[in-house]
Amino acid sequence: MLLKPSGLFLLVCALLAPSAFAQDAIQKGLGETIYVPAYSRIFSHPNRSDLLAATLAVHNVDPEAPLTLTQVDYHDENGTLLRSLLESPLELAPLQSKTVLIPINDTTGGVGANFIVVWTANAPVLSPIAEAIMTSGSGGPGPSFVSRGRVIKRQSL
Repeated sequence: MLLKPSGLFLLVCALLAPSAFAQDAIQKGLGETIYVPAYSRIFSHPNRSDLLAATLAVHNVDPEAPLTLTQVDYHDENGTLLRSLLESPLELAPLQSKTVLIPINDTTGGVGANFIVVWTANAPVLSPIAEAIMTSGSGGPGPSFVSRGRVIKRQSL
């Protein structure tokens, strides 16, 4: 016999469960700093790891306003800056995206690598989506997953 959950039960669960996408609320701002976890390898056994390629994708989700990427940096698991990935500020038009690849043979980031993305805008815009897509790139079944960024600093209106 299947039990159907009550509406009250579902409401309580929704209110108590932390949302992975809590930052998806419609919010406009003039700039943010976003931390995006990335992984150049993951361990499947104590002495065995799988190498991963990481693609950073930044999506301007605002259908009406541009934003400018001012900084995209790649850090290793110790927090050390490995390299800056933008040579100069880059404007993203409404609904435009930018991607950056850390290839599978680049293991300098380690297990806890990350990207720092900084953007600004002249007028209030919706917060972009920044995420890292990790893939094994082996051609066969292997680990693939997405890691969503988290705002760590916001320039409010």
